[in-house]
Amino acid sequence: MGSTLPPVPLARDLAGDWVLSDAGRSCAIHLWIDEIPNANGYRLTVDTCPEACNFSMNAVAWRPAPDGISLLDREGSTLIFFSREANGYRSDIASDAGMRMDRKPGAR
Repeated sequence: MGSTLPPVPLARDLAGDWVLSDAGRSCAIHLWIDEIPNANGYRLTVDTCPEACNFSMNAVAWRPAPDGISLLDREGSTLIFFSREANGYRSDIASDAGMRMDRKPGAR
């Protein structure tokens, strides 16, 4: 028997304030539930420190997946994928390197 992926999380369950962090740098983003049809995802806004994340200026949307979250450009291409971990998401699960994506403290 093959393994099956968990179901895709609902956008409303992931929507809200998040923090992307990498080597002491961080930026705040907000995941919305407004659909962006051209990107085949949901609206994303960068709230603070866009210079901290080299891809964030092009990120306009996001999309949930069974095993993580994709941040997308306006055409729907994945700029970075965050894989699910126990306490959040990481862009490179093979090591401790890579960016982290965690709910902003105090956010739902």
